[in-house]
Amino acid sequence: MNQELHSAYQARQRSEETIRETEAHALLSCASRLEAVRNNESSREEFGNAVRHNQELWTVFQVCLCEPDNPLPRDLKILLLNLSRYVDKVSFRALTENKPELLRSLININRTIAAGLAKKQAREEKAQAQAAATAGQEQPQHASVTTVA
Repeated sequence: MNQELHSAYQARQRSEETIRETEAHALLSCASRLEAVRNNESSREEFGNAVRHNQELWTVFQVCLCEPDNPLPRDLKILLLNLSRYVDKVSFRALTENKPELLRSLININRTIAAGLAKKQAREEKAQAQAAATAGQEQPQHASVTTVA
C-alpha cells in the first residue's frame, strides 16, 4: 500500500514542477479540501474522504522520511515524523468524533509547511541563479522535495 501511495504521488508530479512544488501543491490541495468540509454542510462521506486524503499524503511523507537514503538531518526527520504522528492523531479523532473544528490545525499545518517549501524553493533558486551567473554554468536540478517534506 505504501509503495502504491508513493508511486501515485510521483505520477501526479507535473513535469514542469520540481518535487518541492509538487509537495507544496499537494499540501495546499489537501488544505483546501479540509477547509471546504470544515466550513460547509458536507456529508459524513465527504468529510471522511477529505480527512483520509490528507492522511494519505502524510503517510507518503512518513514513508519518504523513513527511507535510509533520505538526506535530511536526523533532527528534522524526527520533528516531521512527530508532526505526522500529530496529523494521524487529529485525523483519527476528527473521523471518530465527526468534529470539523478539529480540522483547523491540520489546515494550518499543511499551509505552513507549503509556505516553508515555497520560501525555501525561492531562496535556493536565487542562490543557484547567482552561483550559475558567476560561474557561467547551467543551473543544477533540485533535490527531491520529499527530502524536505
